[in-house]
Amino acid sequence: MHRPISRPAMPAASLFRRYRALLCLSLCPLLLAACGQDAAPSAAPTRVRLQTVQPDTIQQAGLNLPGTVVARVDSTLSFRVPGRLLARPVDVGAQVGQGTRLAQLDPEPLRLARDEAAAQVAQTQGVLERSRRDVARNRTLVEKGALARADFDALETGLNNAQAQHDAARSRLAQARNNLAYADLSAPQPGIVTQIHAEVGQVVAAGTPVISMAYDGQRELEVDVPENGIARIQPGSTVQARLLSAPDTVLQGRVREISPVADPASRTYRVRVALDVMPNSARLGMTASVQLNHTGAAPAQVFRLPLAALYQQGAGPAVWVLPDGADHLELRPVTLGTMGTDHILVTAGLQSGERVVTAGVHRLDAGMPVQPWDHRLP
Repeated sequence: MHRPISRPAMPAASLFRRYRALLCLSLCPLLLAACGQDAAPSAAPTRVRLQTVQPDTIQQAGLNLPGTVVARVDSTLSFRVPGRLLARPVDVGAQVGQGTRLAQLDPEPLRLARDEAAAQVAQTQGVLERSRRDVARNRTLVEKGALARADFDALETGLNNAQAQHDAARSRLAQARNNLAYADLSAPQPGIVTQIHAEVGQVVAAGTPVISMAYDGQRELEVDVPENGIARIQPGSTVQARLLSAPDTVLQGRVREISPVADPASRTYRVRVALDVMPNSARLGMTASVQLNHTGAAPAQVFRLPLAALYQQGAGPAVWVLPDGADHLELRPVTLGTMGTDHILVTAGLQSGERVVTAGVHRLDAGMPVQPWDHRLP
């Protein structure tokens, strides 16, 4: 029977050196293969859509805003007395002359009030005449001492009271007659009916709008000017306008009136423009493109950008700019002007000719490598 030959145990240090040598030999082919390959490529630049900004010429020359043809004088008419609307012989668009009946209240209650007031006048008239006769008859008696002075003074007091009551009754009768006349609503001037506010059968209070009219005469343009432009518009500023119905005709005019208070909802100021000549074809409510020319010093450059270019951050609004010759973005704080439905006006922070990213701005970072996007490339 053979016994296995025992070998002495190898020291731990020698064992570690042997394994390390084997590991190095196994890694040599991998290292040699890696040395024959290029380094891993860097991340590809992100394509971005750019816009080269130029000053907005319309904003530089003035304000180009929509306007509406309106009558210089218009009004909303109402009854001076309450009642039930009995008749309304006109409709929207009716051309009416001065004094034309526009609407009528039921006159019967007002007629009854007039008759009652007339009866009160007759009653107080009788009392007044009796008091006058009593005073005249007893005046001689008091002079002769046949009537006490106190009794005569009482008769005179009664006469004064009767006179006061009669005067009051006459005033009520005059008011009742006026109220009956107020049951008819007539056109104060020639014009056109623009709106109806009440219908037949409706009970209206005194002062409730019933009919709106635009009076004949001069027509104007009404324009709502934003806050950032109103300071550069003054009464007398020159205006050019084009009706959308006649875009080839340039109309000249001047600012006639500027509202001193902004509209609480739109934050705009209403401006009235008087044109030198208004075409006969211009109708109320037509739209016009109005160029309001600035007065005084010229405003700073203004740039128009799409809303998608605006990058909102905690420090304020900004845009991404790609400097010339660079391939890394720069975040540029800007000052904003007015905002439209699809654009924003930048009043400070940009220079003419700079390139601004106009899409996907919230997925970009400062220093990110980019390249301009060309829609012709895949």
